[in-house]
Amino acid sequence: MQTILNVIVPIFSLIAIGFLMARAKLLPAATGDALARFVFVVAVPLLLFRTLATADFGAANPLFLWLAYFGAVAITWTAATLLVRRFTPSDHRRGVIAGISASFANTVFVAIPALQRAYGDAGLEPLLLIISIHLPVMMIASSLLIERAALFDARAAGTAPPTVSLARTLARVAKNLATSALVIGILAGAAWRLTGLELESHLDEVTRLLAGTAGPLALFSLGMSLTRYGLRGDILSSAIVSTLSLLVMPALVFAAGTAFGLPPLWLKGAVITAASPVGVNAYLLAVHFGSGERLAATTILVSTVLSVVTLSLWLIVLG
Repeated sequence: MQTILNVIVPIFSLIAIGFLMARAKLLPAATGDALARFVFVVAVPLLLFRTLATADFGAANPLFLWLAYFGAVAITWTAATLLVRRFTPSDHRRGVIAGISASFANTVFVAIPALQRAYGDAGLEPLLLIISIHLPVMMIASSLLIERAALFDARAAGTAPPTVSLARTLARVAKNLATSALVIGILAGAAWRLTGLELESHLDEVTRLLAGTAGPLALFSLGMSLTRYGLRGDILSSAIVSTLSLLVMPALVFAAGTAFGLPPLWLKGAVITAASPVGVNAYLLAVHFGSGERLAATTILVSTVLSVVTLSLWLIVLG
């Protein structure tokens, strides 16, 4: 239990400190935005680069890791969409936002620091393999499904359906991915790995120092960002989505990963990643498509608070 406290207490203490700093207006909201930008553009890409360039993945097959994780994503996404549409007033787009919220884990702001504290840098290896295809898979699926939902909603309202071009949608997603610092960090790490070279001592130290800021700053900036969400209603929808996100999805990953015989550390990394609270991308997509903003915002706050308990439980289960 002391080990669990050593992992969980620092993580959520940093989130709480960031929240209190923003709530008391000791730091302006722009500070949190700037820190989050630094985490996304500098710290995490360097962390991904350094981990990929130096990690020893052994002979384990990442295919089974991806099948376990993204199979759970597909089931959780579908369940959230169907349940929210069944039990709450929701159009097609809001149903898709519920699915995104349930399955789009906060890999950067919570999973990375949680895995580092629980299992050291080696714990980042399965997360890195997940992240390497997570952003492209989730962004493409989200964009296509929301575009399709918007078409159905327009038809249901008796209005002219919007023109949906698959090629245009994929081109927009591809452009966003090509300019993503996370993707660039992964590709750079893979390219360095292919050279077979070790990181030169000065470069290794610089990347280590910058990458080491990723976890603490991610948690602090996440805490600051929570002040802008708050409880905006949709409590029933948020409860459904949070339960699926924090309990059902990691349980599915655990069952599938065990069945596939994943290495113990990979299994732990995949489950903790799946058990992380809802990521901010759910809210950003909701705002972009003009549907489900309250649901996404409330779920981010609720799932982040509840994950204090659920992450502790999963760490106990995993050992």
